[in-house]
Order: sequence, then structure tokens, then C-alpha cells
Amino acid sequence: MRKLSIVFLLLALFFTAACSKSGEATATTEATQAATDAAGTESATAEPTVAPFTTADQTCKSYNLIDDLLLAPVDNNVPAVSDTDLVYGPASAKYTFIVYSNFSCSHCANLEPILVALQAMFPQDVRVVFRYVTTGGNSNIAAQAAEAANIQGKFSEMKDVIFENQATWYNYSEDEFRTWLDDQATSFGMDVDQFNADLSSETILNRLTDNRTKVDELDLLGTPTIYVNNRQYSQSRSIATFAIMLDVMGISDRLLGDCPTLDTSFSKDLQAVISTTKGDIVVDLYEDKAPTTVAYFKYLAENGWYNNNNIIISTNEYVISGDPSNTLYGGPGFVYYNELTADQPLNKAGYLVSFNQLGTGYNMGVFMLTKNAVSDFSGEYSVFGEVIEGLDVLNSFTDRSYSLDPADPFYDSITSITIVEK
Repeated sequence: MRKLSIVFLLLALFFTAACSKSGEATATTEATQAATDAAGTESATAEPTVAPFTTADQTCKSYNLIDDLLLAPVDNNVPAVSDTDLVYGPASAKYTFIVYSNFSCSHCANLEPILVALQAMFPQDVRVVFRYVTTGGNSNIAAQAAEAANIQGKFSEMKDVIFENQATWYNYSEDEFRTWLDDQATSFGMDVDQFNADLSSETILNRLTDNRTKVDELDLLGTPTIYVNNRQYSQSRSIATFAIMLDVMGISDRLLGDCPTLDTSFSKDLQAVISTTKGDIVVDLYEDKAPTTVAYFKYLAENGWYNNNNIIISTNEYVISGDPSNTLYGGPGFVYYNELTADQPLNKAGYLVSFNQLGTGYNMGVFMLTKNAVSDFSGEYSVFGEVIEGLDVLNSFTDRSYSLDPADPFYDSITSITIVEK
């Protein structure tokens, strides 16, 4: 199994491109991109060398993926959503993406189909509020066209066709652009005369002026700028990253809080009874070889973190579970140290393996159970237990590939994990 880095590492801010207020492209790179999209294509760029986040001396640190990496604190200066906003998705959605975009911005054109696809993936949970930033010329006319199309219920169609054909109309004269927009309105079955009247109406022109004033008050650095529930987002603008974020936000009520104080001196042998929808798996825990890893696993189990966890991945070599968000990135509110056992190869069935996705010392409770020798695992890991009963149950789990699509079913799950002293 290759290391399952999907779209980011914790300590690497991705290349984040934007268009400036004038519409020119700008970009900042704070660290090397060291991961890839959910399809698993390997990046040719080496991962940065960073210090471990937790160590044997400091075994735990508070950490929340949403608060510490993905979203800034709530910005109360972002205007509330109103009836005049251009919106797609239900008003009852749990997550509102407010996107400040410019029809002349190439990065905005790249982002919009991602947002459309995300809203389609989470049709009841995601609402997108599209707020245009105008910079004169055709940028203004495009915004007017979106407003005029919205009056006839064709906002999404007009928005999409303008972005999709940005390279075509970008250098048009204003008259050429208006003619092109008339052709699009005709293709959508709109009343073109009404469209043109609305496009230049005082109501829409005043709306552009009012919108520009509100944009200037926010003092945006560029476009696109994204707020999720009024918290600014500044990481990789990919559908995989967004989907991970939403799924992790969805388990906020399951967080266990700050770092616990744990005793790693065990006087008795420990076993874990992993109860699943296919039966029980009994694991002898290596409390002598990996006491810290076992201690945190025990704490998570006894506090219900593993209750009703799906089997996220199942192959002929291993199964992976231990994250109620089903992303491999949803943690309990802290990360912890695990004793690395790279000298113990994953060469047989029945190992209980702890590993992490975000870098050294960022264990979040995800674990693997090996069905056979694991052929291509390249990440850091800790072998902290071995199955003594229930290999037949382990081998009965239905194959499942990693997926962020809510429509993809889960076949098996862990109902609970009970720690037993022997």
C-alpha cells in the first residue's frame, strides 16, 4: 500500500494561485507540494524534511485539521447572504461557500467547475454563494449578464458558459462581447430583449456598484477568495480537499477534546476485541513494545472513538479503519506519538498497525489490519498488536477502494472496540 497522501501534508502549504484585484495572476508558494489528488498519482516532488510534531518526550498535542490548517476564524465582516445574492444549492445547507470571483480571472474559471461538482456531490449539504468582483470592461459586462440571466432563472447556465469560454471572449470588444452574450441567452431559451434591457438596467448597475463597495470594505487580496461558513479557506482548491474538509467538519460532535493524561506502565497483558458487522477479531496488544501507541489506542477505544467506524479500505492485503469521517484525516482533537517499528516488516497476516497521514508524530487513531504481507507500504508505522482470533472475520470483509464520493457505499464496519486485561 502506498502512503495514502491525498491532497496535502500538514506542514506543506500548497501552491495557491489567485488573481489580483486588477485581474492579473499572482501566486505564493510557502512550501513544496508533496502530495497528490485522490486518484493516487504520485508527485515527482520530494516531501519536505520536518521535525516530528510529537515525540517520546511530548507524546500528545492538541490538533484540529479544520482549525489548525484549513479554515481561519470566523470573519464577521463578511456580509450575510441576502435575497440579492447569486446562489446555487439549498438555503438549509450545513455548509455555505461564499466565493468572491472575477469572470476575467483564469483561476476563478478553474475553480467554478470544482465548486459545481462539489455541490453536486453534497446536494443537501453545500450551498455556493457567488459574489463577483468587477474590474471594469468585460468583467463588468459579464457580471451584468449573470444578474440579468438570474432574473430569468438562468444564472447557473450563464455563469458556467461565461467561465467555460473565458479564453474566447476575453479580448472581445464590449460590443462583440454583448453580441456573444445574446447568442448564449438565445441558446438558453431566454427572452433576449428582456435580457438586454435588464443587463443595462439601473437596478443591476446599482447592484454592481453596491457589490463593489462591499468587496472593497473586505479588502480582499485577490480572487478567488473563499469563505466556508464565514471562515476563510486558503488551501488547495481541489474537490478532494474540499470533500475531506466537509467530512471532517461533519464529525465535530465526536471530538474528544484536548490531550489526555495517560499511564503507559502496564502491569497486565492487554487484548482488544474488535467487534464488527462480520464478527469479532481479538488482538493481542504489544503494550511492552509500543506502550504509547497502545495507551492512546486504549483511550480512544474506551471513549467510543472507534464505535460505528466504517471499513474505509479493504483489499486482499489489508483493511483500514479508525476514522469516523471516513477520510483518514479526521482526528479526535489531538495527535499523538507512536513508536515506529520500521524494522518489523508487514510480512504476514494479522498485524495491527498504526500509521498517520500528515507527517511524523501526527497519529490520529487510524489503523490497519493486515490480511497478508503488505507489498508496497512506504509510510512510517507502528506494529502494536497481532490477531489471535478472527482472521476468518478479517478476511471476510468486502473489497472497497478509498473514495470520497458520498454515493459510494460502505460494506462493513466496526461496531466497537473493547480493551480486556488478561
